[in-house]
Amino acid sequence: MDVRQLGYFVAVAEELNFTRAAARCHVVQSALSYQVARLEHEQGLTLLERTCRSVRLTAAGELLLPRARAVLDQLDTARAELAELAGVITGRLRLGIIGSTGQAAPLVERTLAAFHHRHPAVEIAIRDTGSRHMAEQVRAGELDMAFVGLFADQLPADLAHRILTDEPLVAAIPRDRPLAGAPADLAALAAESAFVEMRAESGLRCQVDAAFARARVTRRIAFELSTSDAVVRFVALGFGPALVPRSAATARPDDVAVQELADPAARHPISLVHRHPGPMAPSARAFLTLLATFETPRSTPPPPQAGH
Repeated sequence: MDVRQLGYFVAVAEELNFTRAAARCHVVQSALSYQVARLEHEQGLTLLERTCRSVRLTAAGELLLPRARAVLDQLDTARAELAELAGVITGRLRLGIIGSTGQAAPLVERTLAAFHHRHPAVEIAIRDTGSRHMAEQVRAGELDMAFVGLFADQLPADLAHRILTDEPLVAAIPRDRPLAGAPADLAALAAESAFVEMRAESGLRCQVDAAFARARVTRRIAFELSTSDAVVRFVALGFGPALVPRSAATARPDDVAVQELADPAARHPISLVHRHPGPMAPSARAFLTLLATFETPRSTPPPPQAGH
């Protein structure tokens, strides 16, 4: 198999579109299509089913895709390690970062900026597909590391995990609604109105679901959004209450009322996860080293994990 063909195949498999794949690979579409067809001819198998409107993987394509990714990743790592011997870090840094990193945002952003300044030859690729999905992508080798909103026992056991920050969840309530008391009464809030929530695959949603499960309260969900900032905005618009990290709620003191929760385990972490014992790519190892230079010790220990 030709490495270039594998690269083109992976691009098409991930984009499910030949035009976007060609743009991603910086080649004309006809050349990319020819090489993918040649790969199929040489293997005697159809890897992609094409119609005028869609592209999808066949069973053979599904089998080849993770193996092709692994081959390309190994080659990237080899090139990067050779460059590292020469004193230069190259290659790619594949990061997963949730949309709202809360109190960890300054640390994450400062490290990213410093890394880009020190290692300009490294291509940085950032994605946000939700904490749960990104943890699985790290496990599968599709991401080098990820910043997620999950505790250790909510992650695959074979991933290395470190909590950078964690903060309590609070109830954010529209200003024009009477407070249910202090601390917040989840049952009363759920009986009065549907909730504004994060999308189901997010770490924050996982922590909110756990809080309601511990309280044995069932709630209705009015909206599912992609960031905690958006959740608070919709609360301020009067669409319903929400459970969010304290920093997200207090960022808009004139728009929402904030109530503490009686549940001390209702917290939202920002955690860094990577393969154990460490990522393979030199770029990822350099990022971890740089992060450690900016990181400050946690001022308080993490809460007990029982019930998460």
